[in-house]
Amino acid sequence: MADKVTEQTRRLILSRELQPGQRIRQAELATMMGVSTMPIREALLRLVAEGMVIAESNRSFTIAMTTTPSGIRDIYWIHAELAGELAARAWDVRTDELVEKLAGHARAYSAALKSGVGGHSVLFSENWAFHSAIHRTADAPAIAVTLKNTLRYFPDFSYDIPGWNEVGAQWQTALLAEFTNGSREGARAVVATYSAKSAELYIAALWPDKTSAPKAKRPRAEKATKRTHSPVRAATKAPRKRASVD
Repeated sequence: MADKVTEQTRRLILSRELQPGQRIRQAELATMMGVSTMPIREALLRLVAEGMVIAESNRSFTIAMTTTPSGIRDIYWIHAELAGELAARAWDVRTDELVEKLAGHARAYSAALKSGVGGHSVLFSENWAFHSAIHRTADAPAIAVTLKNTLRYFPDFSYDIPGWNEVGAQWQTALLAEFTNGSREGARAVVATYSAKSAELYIAALWPDKTSAPKAKRPRAEKATKRTHSPVRAATKAPRKRASVD
């Protein structure tokens, strides 16, 4: 139960339905999710450990400022540094087999994007597989584990952020080009470029007061008793049947 409540609360924070600096009323959150306050409190404590929520001295909770535009840019910069290093290390030991595998996932992702067949699930799975192949090849578990922590701040593919899926395809294409005929620093630069683009798309979609870009369509909050699907968040581990924007 606490896992589902944590996931749903994280989604509320990432979608700005819970605003940076906002005091959280546990009873209201419990009513909205159809649960008692016990799993709500456990979920909030987990999010404190993640840096998304602040525990106050009076046992109350407040949404941290990490999900402001500047905070999001910082998180994506950290992600780019770590994922870029993994890409550079993977480039050093790349093989024809790896390049072929990346090309296959990139083709499948692009085909799903164009056809719409499979929806968010297929897009996530192919994107996850593409970047995971690079990270496994890099063989740097300490970096990979740290990278996973940044994925909590990536909105999942069920958020209709304009341009998000297209940037995923461009990111894969550019990395594949570097692994085929480019350089290790070229691969690192691709990660930096597209991580920054992803951050700006996220900010433009969810901070409409800061930009003229269209606002993202947010999935409605679900009761915690229902299974929620968060593709990018789940990229921190192998898919069950199935992140890094990356």
